[in-house]
Amino acid sequence: MVRVLTTAIFLSCFVISASAQTPSPQGAAAQTGTPATKPAVKAAPKSKAAAKQPAAAESGPCQIGIISAIGSKFAVQKVGLTVFGNELTEVPIDAWGIDDLVVARVRAAASGINVRKIAYPKAAFEPYYHPPTRLFRNDDEELTAIVKQIVTSPNCARYFVFTTYAAQLQGTNQTLPGIGVLHHGSGPFSNTSLFANFVLRVFDGQSFAIAKRPSVDLGSILAGSFGRLGQDPLTKLEAEDFPATPADAAASSTLRDHTRALVAARLDKAVAAYLKQE
Repeated sequence: MVRVLTTAIFLSCFVISASAQTPSPQGAAAQTGTPATKPAVKAAPKSKAAAKQPAAAESGPCQIGIISAIGSKFAVQKVGLTVFGNELTEVPIDAWGIDDLVVARVRAAASGINVRKIAYPKAAFEPYYHPPTRLFRNDDEELTAIVKQIVTSPNCARYFVFTTYAAQLQGTNQTLPGIGVLHHGSGPFSNTSLFANFVLRVFDGQSFAIAKRPSVDLGSILAGSFGRLGQDPLTKLEAEDFPATPADAAASSTLRDHTRALVAARLDKAVAAYLKQE
């Protein structure tokens, strides 16, 4: 900073000195009798950022359409030693940009492939996440019907659809829904950790058939091993990171940043597994 200030002072002195020695254009004109001419003003060059239009990524043939429905809710959950210590509240986290993160990570993994975000009505996945009670349920058929409603005019070769699910917490009868934070246990025998339970399904752009899953175990990739929950550096949190109230969760930069890092790491593995098999 000292160098910059010294340089600025030197340039300022130089300009003052030069202006003191060089007659102004008006003075020169008075001495020579010729009218002063105004210097030509050059238009400022357009910045590279301005030259690039965001719409460019949305033009041309669509090879992968992204439908992400994992980033609207965050579960704040307690699982105690008894049923009286169990609590679960979901809070909105649209401002965290999780679904936009999904699009960004797929674009990074599929370099050179045109990836497009597919918009959909906010309530489109409600029938999937909160279905009416029935004896038998076919998740794939229900999800396919929703994707068809969203993609009324198929124009992408494939659609990568991301949805959350509820995973069983090992050693308990409790489930961990979607993405959230868990305080498990009591006193010195407790731990605080994040979880991110979501799955990727790839749909054919014309037939809407669901592609065969990669040979790797996507369940272990996406959900992680619950035996290590709280020990994985990506999921482990300090006790004080658990929000005092569920409403505080959405305002926590610690929960937001750690959750985005966890989701990004698992996204990269899941997407890479699908791209590798092609």
